[in-house]
Amino acid sequence: MKDRKNKKPNFLIFITDQFNPRYLGYAGHPLVKTPNIDRIAHEGVNFSRMYTSEPLCMPARATMFTGLTPRGHRVRMNGIPLDNSIPTFTEALLKNGYNTYSAGKIHLSPNVTPKGIDPYTIDPNDAPELNILWKNGKIKSLPLPYYGLESTNCTTGHGFGTAGDYLNWLRNEHPSALKYFTEKSSLETIALEKPSGVFKLFNRNSFKWALPLELHPAHWIADRTIDFLNSRSKNKPFLAMCSFQEPHPPFSPPASYCSRYKPEDMPEPYRREGEYDNLPPHFYKMYHESIITSGNKAEPMSLTEPYKREITAHYLGLIEMVDDQVGRVMESLYANNMQDDTVVIFIADHGEAMGDHGMWGKGPYHFDSVIRVPFLVSYPGHFAQGKVYNAPAEMIDFAPTILDIAGVPIPEYVLPPAPAKAEADNAPSAWPGKSLLPILAEQGLKKISFEETALVEMDEDYLNFKMRTLVTKRYRLTVYSGKEYGELFDLQEDPKELWNLWSKPDYRNIKRDLLIQLLDKIIKTDISIPKQTSRA
Repeated sequence: MKDRKNKKPNFLIFITDQFNPRYLGYAGHPLVKTPNIDRIAHEGVNFSRMYTSEPLCMPARATMFTGLTPRGHRVRMNGIPLDNSIPTFTEALLKNGYNTYSAGKIHLSPNVTPKGIDPYTIDPNDAPELNILWKNGKIKSLPLPYYGLESTNCTTGHGFGTAGDYLNWLRNEHPSALKYFTEKSSLETIALEKPSGVFKLFNRNSFKWALPLELHPAHWIADRTIDFLNSRSKNKPFLAMCSFQEPHPPFSPPASYCSRYKPEDMPEPYRREGEYDNLPPHFYKMYHESIITSGNKAEPMSLTEPYKREITAHYLGLIEMVDDQVGRVMESLYANNMQDDTVVIFIADHGEAMGDHGMWGKGPYHFDSVIRVPFLVSYPGHFAQGKVYNAPAEMIDFAPTILDIAGVPIPEYVLPPAPAKAEADNAPSAWPGKSLLPILAEQGLKKISFEETALVEMDEDYLNFKMRTLVTKRYRLTVYSGKEYGELFDLQEDPKELWNLWSKPDYRNIKRDLLIQLLDKIIKTDISIPKQTSRA
């Protein structure tokens, strides 16, 4: 690795939403076209087994910013704002001389109005990302700095429900395009052709959007990132987050992308007949009955069956659109001659089931397509190129890796009298994750003593249980609080996770050992801040 003592690197981070890790060219998908994302993989390190902290937007993004587990930052589910007193990696970079910027989705505060509250009585300072307050003009910008972001051009919501700075731009610059943004009940009026029946389903609605590409939120997010790269301060290093809302539903590619893939060409998802017989009971209920979960509004997953190929084709169209926007931003990076000084990262907050095991979106299921995410890190001339790291990594590694690359210490709560030191010299790190810099810098895997497991959490208040998952090199174990059932999959022999081994007598000892590992992992990743500063 080149000497970085006298110059801190820049960071360009592409964040996507609800991205199935198999749906990428470099990952071997037979159809989808992602040459720009593939280039990042070929020029850097592909962490092929990166796992989210929780397969929901807000908990995962809170982990990305804070380096803490959902238990640590307390964003247990969507709809819980991140406590702004918790230190973030963006704040640490800002305090250490970085310009910190974000274009697009942030989602550290709820987008949806709290239940039982009149939105017009809400103080905008208490809900700065609330969609309805942006739409009615009560919010005109985010309060800055926002969780350590010095400047922002934000989007809230998704698809035809997008608001934030993007909506203000549309109102000012292209008011005629507001006709493409309406409520779901009138969706037929903004589609290129009459939508199928799936457009009315929550978190699965699919149609061909008549919005022109140049006015699409993804194009706007790329434009704003390019504007930042063109105008950034040349005297400071920068962090630029280019955070796309796609390929999260609605599965509604704009005109130029909605017919690039044929539904009849779409491969079948991972499923087998009778698999619900030995899975936890909520899987059968979600498929056949009207129950509410974190990712579903009382609509049986089975209703999606007639439209699964249409949804998948539109999903690929959204991915290709995102890839093209990644390419536009990368062209700007090169045009500004910053490629040699900039770490480029591509990541998603969580995955998308895409019909695997009959499920869609995200929710109380920890199948690979939902909990594993793409994670690429490229810094040509400094880091390894074209390498694949196949052992488990986890979302809590994201922030400490960035700070380690930047040479910035992990932030901790400041307790009086400042600057207090930790009482115990052997106290654990403020963040439970590890820096992946040794892997990126090719310091030799034999010299790295990483614990190669990943922990995934989920509190499913709608079903009154908590889920905890341990992923090892070979197995995936998922337990449910207060339940005798669970999941155990041998990922080596059954990579599609079709055969649950939880109740198999031959796997009793393996399950026992994994349960002990899971308990140890939960203890190790418990929050370690604030630090003790005196004996009593």
